[in-house]
Amino acid sequence: MKKSVLSSAIAGALLATSSAAIAQNTGPSPDMTLPEKGAFTCIEQSVSKVAALIDRQGCIASAGFYTLDGEVDYNGEGNCTIDDATIYVQTVLDNGRGTHQYTFMMDPGEIDDVDFVFLDGHFWYTANGEIMYARADFQLCVNNCGPSFPGRENYDEHVIKDFYADVNFLPERFVLDQGLEVITKNNWPRKKYRQNSRYVPPDGGLGTLAIDKVSIAPNNAPQCFIQYGATVDDFGGGIQFSGGVQVLPL
Repeated sequence: MKKSVLSSAIAGALLATSSAAIAQNTGPSPDMTLPEKGAFTCIEQSVSKVAALIDRQGCIASAGFYTLDGEVDYNGEGNCTIDDATIYVQTVLDNGRGTHQYTFMMDPGEIDDVDFVFLDGHFWYTANGEIMYARADFQLCVNNCGPSFPGRENYDEHVIKDFYADVNFLPERFVLDQGLEVITKNNWPRKKYRQNSRYVPPDGGLGTLAIDKVSIAPNNAPQCFIQYGATVDDFGGGIQFSGGVQVLPL
């Protein structure tokens, strides 16, 4: 577990999202590149694991800051590490219809001392990235996770997001998204989240990415914030990102 204080750069990125107006999805196509899709895939999958962690041990026990860094090559493939758990992304299909990417783990990894021992995730994007849909199955180890796996808990997540360019910032390319997520355990719903993000691509300098997720109770009252803030750089047609996830009880 690596919990620490937010840096000023990351806090600024988070503030940018919090202060941005949430508009209707009426903007133009985001024209997302393959490495950008791969970066969002890896980050979204990582944050979904944090949502399962919160369900496992509660928002107060999970509160803190977890590093989340990674890089994705020009072909949309790469990896990212959330705390001590590494997620890999592969591009299964990319054509005029859309993009299908796959997420997995090569080895078990920990987030806040909880073992994540399995991941099978799938992300689909429209060709220009206007819509993303994802589903993933993953397992947390509670105790005695031996060959017969008696101590594993089965989780899955489903996400749908709309991406669009913010015309208020043209001619620069700012990409916003709005989305919904559900976390289930043993196929039963556990948590639902609303989310939005603000992505400023690197253009001769560092870009930024900030994501807000808030869990919603049955009475539609907010319960727990998950926030991600990062700086973004490009290299050889790919993308690098470095930042962290903050869990904040409400």
